[in-house]
Amino acid sequence: MQQGIFNITAENYHADPCPTASLSNSIASILLDQSPLHAWLAHPRLNPNYTREADTRFDLGSAAHMMLLERREDKIVRVQADDWRTKAAKEARAAAQANGQYAVLERQYGDIVSMCTAAQDYLLTTELGDMLATGDAEQAVLWQEANTFGDKVLWYRSRPDLISNDRRVVLDYKSTSSAAPDFVSKQIGRMNYDLQSEFYTRGMKSIGHDTTFVFLFQEITPPYACSLISLSNTFREVGKLKLKRAMALWETSLTTNTWPGYTNKILYAEPKPWDAAEMEATKDQQEEE
Repeated sequence: MQQGIFNITAENYHADPCPTASLSNSIASILLDQSPLHAWLAHPRLNPNYTREADTRFDLGSAAHMMLLERREDKIVRVQADDWRTKAAKEARAAAQANGQYAVLERQYGDIVSMCTAAQDYLLTTELGDMLATGDAEQAVLWQEANTFGDKVLWYRSRPDLISNDRRVVLDYKSTSSAAPDFVSKQIGRMNYDLQSEFYTRGMKSIGHDTTFVFLFQEITPPYACSLISLSNTFREVGKLKLKRAMALWETSLTTNTWPGYTNKILYAEPKPWDAAEMEATKDQQEEE
């Protein structure tokens, strides 16, 4: 199998189409936030009992993602019901899911359309212009890299939301309660969005494309405001360090077939700076009283 950009279904991508088990951004995030054992459990090619959990909760952002980026309005099924509590509504949702579709209540459908329209109108006013109409959505990027010792080739994969036609920009769409630049910038490190940016950028570079990674954040309530956020060079360096550690953990675990969990040693928790500051503030207040 050659590396490159491929048009494959979401199901095939999430099942891992590479010749050997590959590292994805979601698995890399699990390696950093939890442990190799958790990553093994969540990997479809490593865990023989792996089953992908189906999420039946309604997510306005997920539905908008499908309509906005994949341009697949036919994959959204409008259910004539006030809520999901009735048997008929539950059956309709289950049938849609089994058919690879996304069920929404009729009253929610208008919100999704309004959300997508707002995002489209917004992007047309930006330097990305008509990228939504001309870019390639949900393409699988598969690439390989030699391990540290150069004796094995390891596979990696990503699935960018949207790649510009000239391959110079990768756009990732995220719905949020607030798209205010200051608010979403504070979420980047906590949510490992810096890791995602570097992982996707590295994948595109490995197949010959220098790209800029841009997040499109959109609010899920009117007026469905949007903002475009890319990472500074300093923030990118943080993401590169995260990616380097995740790749090292992946390489060690995969090549040795050892997937450790958390340490078996007693660790001693240290207070964070804000814990000490809060304690001092409480002490000062008590002394004043």
